[in-house]
Amino acid sequence: MKWYNISLIAALAALALNSCAVHDPFADNMEIGQVLPTVDWEQNSVLVKAGAYATFKAKYYTAQGLEIDHSEVWTLIKRDQTAEATSKLTSSLAYTKSIASSDTVRSMQLQETYSHSKAEWDGHEYVLNDSFPTSRTLAPQSWVAPADWDEEKFNQYYPSSFKTEFVDHMVTYLTRDSAYYNDLRNIYINYDFTAEQFQALNAKYGVEFPTVTETGDKSDAWFTTDEVDHYYYETVVNDVTTIVEIPTRDDAPADIDPDKIFEVYKSSPWLMCRFSDDTGGKLTYVRRQYMPYWKELISSIPFEGWIYNSADKTYAINFTRSYSLIPEFRVYDKNGKYGKTTDNKEVSLN
Repeated sequence: MKWYNISLIAALAALALNSCAVHDPFADNMEIGQVLPTVDWEQNSVLVKAGAYATFKAKYYTAQGLEIDHSEVWTLIKRDQTAEATSKLTSSLAYTKSIASSDTVRSMQLQETYSHSKAEWDGHEYVLNDSFPTSRTLAPQSWVAPADWDEEKFNQYYPSSFKTEFVDHMVTYLTRDSAYYNDLRNIYINYDFTAEQFQALNAKYGVEFPTVTETGDKSDAWFTTDEVDHYYYETVVNDVTTIVEIPTRDDAPADIDPDKIFEVYKSSPWLMCRFSDDTGGKLTYVRRQYMPYWKELISSIPFEGWIYNSADKTYAINFTRSYSLIPEFRVYDKNGKYGKTTDNKEVSLN
C-alpha cells in the first residue's frame, strides 16, 4: 500500500499524463482519415450502492456505409483512503497524525457488453437505456474508535512507519523544551509505568527517582512549593545565558546587581522551579541534565498507549476506505474500430 500526501487533482493529473505517454487512442484505434462511431451518454447514477447497477442513457451513430456491431462499458477503479490517529495521553500537545492516498487499483477493463439490437433508432441516432454492474467487494470500509485493539487490522490499514513516526513526534515535542511541562507531568502520573522501569533507568543514569507506581504516590513525588530553597542569578557570555545557582544571596559575586538575584523554590530534584523576572511569576521545567531520563522513560510508551482514550475506553483512530468507478462507454463498428465517450462522470460507491 502506497500513501501520498497529495491532492486528488494532482493524482489524476499525473494519471492522465501517464496514460497519454503509453496509449494513443487515435493511433491504436484508427487509420488516418477513418471515421469512428460518434458516441455520447448521460449517466443517471453517480452514487451507487456497491453491488447495485449504475444506469445510463447512451446515444450513438456512425457514418453511412458502416455498421455498428456492439457497445461496451469499461471502468477504471479508484481507491481513496484516509488514516489518522490522535494523542489522548496529552492535553496541551494536541496532535493528530493524518495521511491520505488516492490510487488506481485497476486500470480500464471491460465491465459489460451490449448487443446493438438492444438500442432503438429514434430517427436521428441509436438510443440505449441500460446499466452496468458494480461489485459488492468495493463497499466502503471504516475502522473508527475501536474498544479493542486489533494489531492485524492496524497493520492492514496503516503504513508500517506510522507508529514510529507518531511516537517520535510525541517524544520530541515533549522533551525538547519546557513548553509541554504539564503534559510531561501528567504522563508520569497517569501512565502505568512499572517499578522495574524506574529501577532500570535509575541504574542507567545514576539517579534515585521514586519507584512508586500508584497515581497518588507519583503525584506526591512530582511536586513544587512556594518555599524558597536557594537562589540564582544569570550571566550572559556571547549571547548565551547561563543560570548560576547559589545557596544564599550573599554567595553572589560582588558585581551582580542584588535586584537580579532571584528565588529558587523547593521542588522535586529533577525540576527547576524558580522566580522568572520575565514573567513576574514562577517558572517550572525539567532540568536539562535529567531530560534524557524522561525522554527514555516516555519513549517506552507504545503507540497504543498514546492514543488510548481513558474517558470513553476507546482508541483514537479513524480509518476510511472508499472506492469509485470512472466509466467509459464505447461503440464498436463491424471493422472492430470504436468511438468512446469523453464526458465521463465518476461513480462513487457506498
